[in-house]
Amino acid sequence: MRKKLKAYRFYLIALAAVVLMDTVLAGQLKQRAADTGSANRREQSVISGETRFFPIAGSGLEELSFEYVDSWQADRSFGGDRHHEGCDIITSVNRRGVYPVVSMTDGTVEQLGWLKLGGWRIGIRSPGGMYYYYAHLESYAEDIQVGSEVLAGQFLGFVGDSGYGEEGTTGQFVVHLHLGIYVPDENGEDQAVDPYPFLEERREDLIQADYGLP
Repeated sequence: MRKKLKAYRFYLIALAAVVLMDTVLAGQLKQRAADTGSANRREQSVISGETRFFPIAGSGLEELSFEYVDSWQADRSFGGDRHHEGCDIITSVNRRGVYPVVSMTDGTVEQLGWLKLGGWRIGIRSPGGMYYYYAHLESYAEDIQVGSEVLAGQFLGFVGDSGYGEEGTTGQFVVHLHLGIYVPDENGEDQAVDPYPFLEERREDLIQADYGLP
């Protein structure tokens, strides 16, 4: 009888250890998902469903191309050590005011104006509750203001190199568009997710524009 009780106790101890390990592992996996900025399935579905266009208009000209890589969480140092919460789309022509930026989604302009890091930026809240952040712009479309309703594919402004300083600062880095995508958490606070997979989904969905260059 004593042997059976000892064996049963050993079983309970082993079971508790397994449960504890599973709990720790689940927490580690949850933290890993947060660190990588992966959207959950519902968020992925919303973002994929409401994004319709790539955020830079196409020209049809090879010399006016652009490229991007997955730079999520890459080290950044301006303003203190931090990590990149977005994806940078680098233009082949390093000249501000050439490449048109368009809205990836329908939505409402929620933020507009200067940020020390982001320069001239536009923040758009989509019908699905996601926040799309377009930064380092050269200028805005004339009819854009806080509260404006925008449609997917609508012209927002031009790619630039503004930011990393006081209002009006340019030339601190190459011309590019910084795209950020944020999802609200259970407390309503926006949390950044990696935009790269969603850019890949819309890479071929380009609004075509006449760049007006000679």
